[in-house]
Amino acid sequence: MSTTASHRTQFDDLLENINEYRWIEISLTVDPETAEVSAEALGRYCPSGVAIEPVEPVCKHNFPESIGTPTQSPSGRLIVRSFLEVDYNLLPALLEIERELWPLQLIARESGLTPPIADYKPVSDTDWIAQWKKHYRPLRVGNRLLVIPAWMEPRITKKDVPIIIDPGQAFGTGAHPSTQLCLAAIEKYLRPGESVLDLGCGSGILAIAALKLGANLAVGFDTDPDAIHAAQKNARANGVSNSLILVQGSLTAVQRKAKFDIVVVNILSRVITHFLEDGLAQTIAPTGIMILAGILAEQERETHDALNASGMSLLASEKAPDIDSDTSQWVALISTARKDHDLTIID
Repeated sequence: MSTTASHRTQFDDLLENINEYRWIEISLTVDPETAEVSAEALGRYCPSGVAIEPVEPVCKHNFPESIGTPTQSPSGRLIVRSFLEVDYNLLPALLEIERELWPLQLIARESGLTPPIADYKPVSDTDWIAQWKKHYRPLRVGNRLLVIPAWMEPRITKKDVPIIIDPGQAFGTGAHPSTQLCLAAIEKYLRPGESVLDLGCGSGILAIAALKLGANLAVGFDTDPDAIHAAQKNARANGVSNSLILVQGSLTAVQRKAKFDIVVVNILSRVITHFLEDGLAQTIAPTGIMILAGILAEQERETHDALNASGMSLLASEKAPDIDSDTSQWVALISTARKDHDLTIID
């Protein structure tokens, strides 16, 4: 039996009484390593957006004392979730999603990771956004940062720095360990009045956090126009839109003579390596700090070598809590320019 035919059989029971419902909820329980690629696969066929969230709520409304390290779901796994409207395009879309997920499942199994297998559930509620929102909780990161879904108003303390984010519009809800590592590093290394470059800004969460922690200016770049729109909306919700410059583009769009006190890049390791080869270090002020994340533990050495080749000196390697020994650990590398290396551009 062909893959397409087997998938059609798989959906027979689901589609038998589907007209009674308005939406199909699609959810995948995955390891952090495969969360974003799974979300990208869903996003190609789910125009309403994709959310990445912890399997279990990280904290309740009455928050416990904050901790100094990033917080993850107790299981370490994440849920990638979206919704499809029940219409004549439903079956073709479901078949395409299964085709997209199939190679990811093979790779995950070969790597010892949880395969991204979709679970489909009919939803009668016409407001799928309400279904989506009920899965989110505020998330505490570092000592002061509190990432809050835009529709919630939890009790906060005087020391809390609230970051209001509308999940699902772009990557960067705070649930992913690499995002949490970046947030904690920004809180640790940022000094009031400094400037920040966020390359691959997504929802804008890192640039917004920097501004609310005291940065004077933040510049965010992303190649995705939807991400720029989401970051603008989140900036307004946090009252920092006047201090956040958002540009659609990548490293080549950054003015090489602009120097930032903190440069943060939370993407994939191989992209970070290419950026370093293409002159990422030239965007940093002489005493500035670079924060790189989206790096798995087994990729740390390669990224470190690229840092060294670009004239950067490693200050620290921060690791996400190793909750599940069966999955790879996420790493953030913090570096600064070596005193013996000239990063000046010669025109």
